[in-house]
Amino acid sequence: MSGGSGFIGSAVVRQLVGERTVAVMTRDPERARAGARRRGTPPDVEFRKGDVTRPETLPQAFEGVGTIVQCVQFPGFPVEAPSRGRTFLRVDAEGTMAVVAAAADAGVEKVVYISGVGADRHSDRDWFRAKGLAESAVSDSGLTFSVVRPSWIYGPRDVSLNRFVDVIRLVPFAFPQLGSGAQRLNPVFIDDVARLVGACVATGTADGATIEIGGREVLTLDEIIETTMRTVGKIKPIVHIPLELARLGGAVAELLPGQLMSRDAIDFISQSAIADLTELDRLFPGFDVRSLEEAIATYL
Repeated sequence: MSGGSGFIGSAVVRQLVGERTVAVMTRDPERARAGARRRGTPPDVEFRKGDVTRPETLPQAFEGVGTIVQCVQFPGFPVEAPSRGRTFLRVDAEGTMAVVAAAADAGVEKVVYISGVGADRHSDRDWFRAKGLAESAVSDSGLTFSVVRPSWIYGPRDVSLNRFVDVIRLVPFAFPQLGSGAQRLNPVFIDDVARLVGACVATGTADGATIEIGGREVLTLDEIIETTMRTVGKIKPIVHIPLELARLGGAVAELLPGQLMSRDAIDFISQSAIADLTELDRLFPGFDVRSLEEAIATYL
């Protein structure tokens, strides 16, 4: 499991444990092991040292591995830090290229790549282009593969919807929303994504396929916020902040230490993301995808 200590990866690890032996590749095994213990990850998960931006570390990490789930992401996502090598193209694209090359050399049989809705190697946006280039590397590797493209993923450890929850709870009188709130999304619960990845690993049903997964309902961002407000029992008006003003703030944040915000990140979080469930329903008929209201009620 490459990226198995992050929000998405740790959910996939929990899904796979018990069905097979699981090893997590991480830049800092001791730190990842300590975090896994706090989250209740079973103790039989192995942690191996490896870094997708350092290809020389990968062969040892892949010894004896039959299937790789590739789901790595850079710290501070989606705010890039080029000076530190934390960019979509460096980590998502070049990192995945390094993984599939090392996997082929190590005798790995299968790769399941967690991509994203809108991935396109010809896109002028770095996020979409990086994911598209990574998908091409996976499909051209000669290995058995599956690609899973989630829409916006939420859950107990996410850093997007949970930030909205904090704002709802802490900011009085109104909810400040970046942009119009009209972008359309079909958000998907992290456990449902993990179940689909688990099915891709365990069976050959999705071999060679690219499957998008999202919720059954398409909502505007304002509707998502309103649903979340009802769940936490704090209803308040939504006040929209023009994107031009938000981008100006992002430009200032780019000059400050740390990965606080950027203009590109503002664009990233204000875009629509709608998964087409046709392939999911064809390959896994009856696959249950929980509604936003049902899922967030389980942990908020």
